[in-house]
Amino acid sequence: MKKIMQWLLAVVSTVLVTAFLWVTYQQANDLVHYPLETRSPPKHSPHDFDLQVSEVVRINQDGQQLHGYFSSTHNGAYVMLQHGFKADRSYMLEEAKILQDAGYGVLVSSVRAHDLNDGDEISFGVREMDDLQTWYNYLVDEQGADADKVGVLGNSMGAAMVIEYAAQNQAIAAVVAVSPFSSLQDTINVSVEYFTGLPAFPFAPMISLWAETILGMDVAQADATKAAAKLCNTPLFIMQGGKDIVVSVDSGQWIFDAACGEKELWYEAQLGHTKFDTKKPDEYARRVVAFFDNALL
Repeated sequence: MKKIMQWLLAVVSTVLVTAFLWVTYQQANDLVHYPLETRSPPKHSPHDFDLQVSEVVRINQDGQQLHGYFSSTHNGAYVMLQHGFKADRSYMLEEAKILQDAGYGVLVSSVRAHDLNDGDEISFGVREMDDLQTWYNYLVDEQGADADKVGVLGNSMGAAMVIEYAAQNQAIAAVVAVSPFSSLQDTINVSVEYFTGLPAFPFAPMISLWAETILGMDVAQADATKAAAKLCNTPLFIMQGGKDIVVSVDSGQWIFDAACGEKELWYEAQLGHTKFDTKKPDEYARRVVAFFDNALL
């Protein structure tokens, strides 16, 4: 009888471990892949915002087609706008309208495995840096933008990405980061629970490990906090909501503390993830435009 119980316990344990590994693998695979056929169509078009832009298509260094919206400048400066995780250009059209009305040229960028673009693998900003460089090259080399008059604004994962990109490309003159994650390691528990519905323990560490295995990269490479420490000559404006359930509510403060240059943190205890433009639209528009005016004009 004792041997039977031991055998049953071993079988049950094996089944549970196998199920755990399978579930976490599937969740990780879903997080890092976003095939074109599974993407929802954009919620809005530029016409919905009376936004005057043209469609732009460029090819990144990996031969992948990227789609963006572009408008020329009336004040001599440009702002690149970057969407977040499994979002698309339509999420940044309101911001584009605010900046266009203020005289800025806008480039609403998108990255691989999002929007209408090629690719289906998301590396949380690591390989996407090449995509942002492709868009920056388009502005400077093809549209004649002054390198010292280009700013960036991003939401969520896009916010972390623009911080990391500005650290790599020190020509970027100003950064606005709305609800950025400080690093994947810092925010993994919150993000896994939000995107998968599974409790952080014991699932988050295994999902993170599977994601690293699938992508062939270390999640520690995606780290906006370390990047902010390199922005000693680049003004940085961070927005963080106290009711954020997508990234850690401490992310904004951690990035702010790490930043070594001119910096500003707008913290609103009652706001959720990337809700500044919808919950405080007038103040959002005023502060974003004022920040870019001060840094770029």
